[in-house]
Amino acid sequence: MKIAGLVMVALLLLSLNVWAKKSDKVDFVALGALMLSDGHIERANDALNQVDVNDTEVDLPRFYMLKGLVQTKKTFYADANKNFYKSIALSTDTNASKPLYLYVAQNSYKLKEYQGAIEALDSVPELMVKNPKLFGLKAECYWRLDDKESALVVLGNANRIFPAYWDAYKQRFYYLVSLHLYQAALTDAQIYLENAASDEKIMLNFINALRQSGQTDKGILLAETANLRYIKSAKVTVLLAHLYIDKNMIHAAAELFNEASVEDGKFTKEAAEMYRRAEDYVMALLKNTQMLDIKEKYKQRVIVTRKAMQRSGLMDDENMRYALAYAYYMEGEPDASEALLQTLTKPDLFKKAIELRSKMEKCKNNIWECQ
Repeated sequence: MKIAGLVMVALLLLSLNVWAKKSDKVDFVALGALMLSDGHIERANDALNQVDVNDTEVDLPRFYMLKGLVQTKKTFYADANKNFYKSIALSTDTNASKPLYLYVAQNSYKLKEYQGAIEALDSVPELMVKNPKLFGLKAECYWRLDDKESALVVLGNANRIFPAYWDAYKQRFYYLVSLHLYQAALTDAQIYLENAASDEKIMLNFINALRQSGQTDKGILLAETANLRYIKSAKVTVLLAHLYIDKNMIHAAAELFNEASVEDGKFTKEAAEMYRRAEDYVMALLKNTQMLDIKEKYKQRVIVTRKAMQRSGLMDDENMRYALAYAYYMEGEPDASEALLQTLTKPDLFKKAIELRSKMEKCKNNIWECQ
């Protein structure tokens, strides 16, 4: 046994001896309260199990309250609630017992007994108006009981009683999205964004919720606002870019990926690709030169180069086609390389094509032969 444990046992025995000398019996209710306050849940439980509930000197309301607290700590929520209600029923001080309804509400929620949680909260309206989080709990209980209207009413009351409790707007946002009330949801999200403490993750969740619901335009409105607020957040910028991609606004997306690449260099590749898709080849090449990943840089250059060659007519030149075929080989695109090699007819280039095919075959069979 560890020293701390030995000391605790010694103190406990000393306490028991003192109580025994004074009254010839131990106050196990007081002992249980002491153990519980010190965080010794099992010891508190052992002490309370020794209480004689038929003893007229035992403080039964306190005993049942302590039993309920111990069982709550041990996650025996149903038994805990039974003891809390016993304590409430036996108590002569109704004000002192009211906080127990909050324990009952929380335990009932964990037991998925949502109606029981609502009834417990309804028993203490004077405590409800002191804690806005209780409105959120009650609203969630109604929501899980499929009483959507009551859930929204409860959150509306929270807005009225606690106008600065911004989490109510966050909770209602998700409810409204689920009900397809997107404009109202967007309003709540904007109120939350304007007033709540900065929380980038929550705003990303808001925007994604709108996007996944097919509300691209409303998602863009919220994301544009968030992009101004979280000005250094590449994640917000990229999410806004994807919303523009959803609307096939590729150049706008490219500009946003470019912005994100300034905030976080890992998005440079995406910026180059978006500019390529937008046919802005100058910017595509510019972003390409900024890439740290040489292989990805080369790959992007090959793609952009082929587009430029086709546009300028250089693909008619067999030498240029061979150069591009070799570039595809270096990129690891043998099929694209082979397609170009098959178009070569000049003797010298035909010979080079055979040599290049030989390299590709070796590379296919043995990765160490790749150059």
